[in-house]
Amino acid sequence: MGSSMGGATSVDFALEAPGRVAGLALFVPGVSGYEGLDSGEFFERLGPLAEAGDTEGIVRLGLAEWGRAGGGTPESDPVAAELCRAVLPAWFSNAGRQFTGPPAFDRLGEISAPTLLALGEQDRPVVVRCNEKMAERIPGCRLVRMAGSDHYPTLREPEHVARLIEELYAEAA
Repeated sequence: MGSSMGGATSVDFALEAPGRVAGLALFVPGVSGYEGLDSGEFFERLGPLAEAGDTEGIVRLGLAEWGRAGGGTPESDPVAAELCRAVLPAWFSNAGRQFTGPPAFDRLGEISAPTLLALGEQDRPVVVRCNEKMAERIPGCRLVRMAGSDHYPTLREPEHVARLIEELYAEAA
């Protein structure tokens, strides 16, 4: 199971060690090799904030882009803001250390494990498009659209997320 960058890691693992993956639950995942996912205005604005160490600026930008279902600001979504602040040290320590193998997007057809991919319909449009394309390429993938979610489905719809994982577990067992 993986969400966002964790979803990209889960995909990479499923491709590199398919015998060790009984089922794959992906929530608003990223994937290496999908054009435009890690570029654009958002990342152009993120770079200077990161270089300046502007944690609050990053939280504000992140919620505006990824947290639309919660209002898109730290003031309207204090729980998401606090979680974003808490993850930033790990996010920065991981920068430049992501998987460096062959891009996964063009290899998604190799995934053999039962797969669920849940996208947040209020997520960034590029992530929604990427998730739709991923689901098309993964054989037998079950695509679930979470209307009340943005990039934080575990925060927005935790019971739904838990139920989806339980369903996949029952299918894979």
